[in-house]
Amino acid sequence: MLLGRDPAALANVARTISERAGCEPLVAPCDLADPVSIKSACDAVLSKNDKVDVLINNGAPWLEGRLDDLTDAEIASTIAAAVTGTILVTKGLLPGLRRSTCADIVTVVSTSGIPGWDLDGGSAPFYAAKHGQAGFSDKLRHELKGSGIRVSAIYPPDFDAADPTDANWHATPGLDTALSNREIVATLLFILAAPRSCNYPVIVLDQT
Repeated sequence: MLLGRDPAALANVARTISERAGCEPLVAPCDLADPVSIKSACDAVLSKNDKVDVLINNGAPWLEGRLDDLTDAEIASTIAAAVTGTILVTKGLLPGLRRSTCADIVTVVSTSGIPGWDLDGGSAPFYAAKHGQAGFSDKLRHELKGSGIRVSAIYPPDFDAADPTDANWHATPGLDTALSNREIVATLLFILAAPRSCNYPVIVLDQT
């Protein structure tokens, strides 16, 4: 199931998955800053599959600039999408996750959500939003402990956008290769493949 604001982008990803994996992913429009849109998307997921094995929270708008240069609307939408949106999607899909025997919730946060980390780039509201995601994941992990639902958070630094359809996607990166979304995907798969008795609450990625 693919959720996102851009129907064209969703269709493109779904087409690639269909061509490569031979399965037709369900897509649903979802604006993380809009609770009504989130509920509609979650309802669509559960109406198609009443069991959810994996939820990957990877939606958050980028916002840069000094606080006094940002509009109130920009600040509110950034916090709403990253924090409230992540919480509401998780809450909305929790019934399906509870029906699974091997459920995982993984939130891709950012090193921006680590206290005292390098604070270059991004705005104060963006950093606040990432700290909100981090706090939610940490508390949720304690809340769901013993339920069979594992909760993890990945903290990557700035990274390059690699194309999964490119032949170089499967190339072995060198020590001087910049981190990309390929390494984030590899980390996600590592978490999901871990024995069910093992959980990785926090994984911080950094450039070697």
